[in-house]
Amino acid sequence: MIEIPVKGVVPTKNANAGVDPKVMEMVNNITWFGHDSFKIKGSKTVYIDPWKQSTGGDGDLVLVTHEHYDHCSPEDIKKALAPSGKVMASVSCRSVYPDADVFTLPWVLHNDVNGVKVYSTVAYNTDKNFHPPDLLHVGYVVMMDGIKIYHAGDCDCFAHMKDIDCDIALLPVSGTYVMDAMQAVAACEMLKPQVAIPMHWGDPDVVGTGDDAELFKKHAPCKVVILDKL
Repeated sequence: MIEIPVKGVVPTKNANAGVDPKVMEMVNNITWFGHDSFKIKGSKTVYIDPWKQSTGGDGDLVLVTHEHYDHCSPEDIKKALAPSGKVMASVSCRSVYPDADVFTLPWVLHNDVNGVKVYSTVAYNTDKNFHPPDLLHVGYVVMMDGIKIYHAGDCDCFAHMKDIDCDIALLPVSGTYVMDAMQAVAACEMLKPQVAIPMHWGDPDVVGTGDDAELFKKHAPCKVVILDKL
């Protein structure tokens, strides 16, 4: 078990200052469908873990972090994809979605997946066994239009987060299966994003509530944007 100390839990007066306008522009182009499901709209359109999304058909790239039903949903992947869209998934998804264009391992840089640069990171639990390291679940850093957006996947706070470079961090906050709100604060201490967006909350079929998101926002050492569910 990796012990991650929670530091700096009292937000500074400048926590919301110094955010690059281009980063905020990208934040404003991120759509949240609830839980861990997002659409990022830039020069390309990227969906991550589409599930119960209300729009689709325009995805240049769909990224899937792991095989669990609320992340790897063949029906929702199909709905998200544009006719020329591509799918990249963790190797753990082979049995659920064998038609992915690219299967990835953790810590792999993909310079061009249908026009998008993506770095796959690791995603695992450190003190529970819902997402063990040996299953090779991933998170993703999407690099687009000069901005790096990190989707952590389902994970706890882990030591190598200090090696992940991002401007925007999408972090789980619910606890139970993933890190809780205060562990997400510790993750922000290591990641040092300009903006963080809480996820893994807000769906009635999965744990996590608005209170978790608000607790994270209260203590995070960076600007936090709580997105409205589309």
